[in-house]
Amino acid sequence: MKYLFALALLLITLKGFSQDSTAQSVEIYSTNGGEFIFSFANVDVDGADASGILRFSGFFHVGQKWHFDFGNNFGLYTGYGIRNIGFITEDDGISIEEFADQIEAGDDVKIKRRAYTLGIPAAFKIGNFDRNAFVYAGAELELLFNYKEKLFIDDDKEDKYNEWFSDRTNLLMPSVFGGLQFPGGINLQFKYYLLDFLNQDYTERVNGVNVMPYENVDSRLFYLSVSFNIGGGDNLFSSEPPVQRRTSF
Repeated sequence: MKYLFALALLLITLKGFSQDSTAQSVEIYSTNGGEFIFSFANVDVDGADASGILRFSGFFHVGQKWHFDFGNNFGLYTGYGIRNIGFITEDDGISIEEFADQIEAGDDVKIKRRAYTLGIPAAFKIGNFDRNAFVYAGAELELLFNYKEKLFIDDDKEDKYNEWFSDRTNLLMPSVFGGLQFPGGINLQFKYYLLDFLNQDYTERVNGVNVMPYENVDSRLFYLSVSFNIGGGDNLFSSEPPVQRRTSF
């Protein structure tokens, strides 16, 4: 919970500062949009590398950022975002009760694991805001609220498992990120998650025996995302006329 407290404190501080500042000293505005995510994971099962293949996700990603520009060269932002993150492995040997009766020796097994998350970022940015060109870096805390596994055998989808607020993943996932905003509108971002995606302490009951399928699984997720800027907007927390809004997709 310390991550949530820190992010909330930053937002409150920035809002209080903006209310005491003139329009000339701080420009405050919102942006909206989403991401195209190309994700990977470092997966280690019982000491053996089981890292998977590239996973692309274009849906469902949406969010809003609240920017605080202190002049043309330095600023901060926070906000919220909903995104679809996850990874794909092949023949990783991780067995859950729902799929156990469907996998036989010699099967070509692929499993797609994903979670929908609600995140709160906090970041700083440095650059030329008039040209919409800057670099940025920060941290984010995400709540994983829906988890799904899909089982593929010999490239045919055989089954899937879906659960809200699942114990199979860590409920809160902190991450660090950094990126580049280019003048033409293209935004590139890299993000690395600091905790395992799968919950190593998760326990399920199989034939009267407690089993921990993810106990010896290290699963660190990271991704590269692409977004685009396309539009105009409103000044927040201010009685001044609206400023140009930058809407990102």
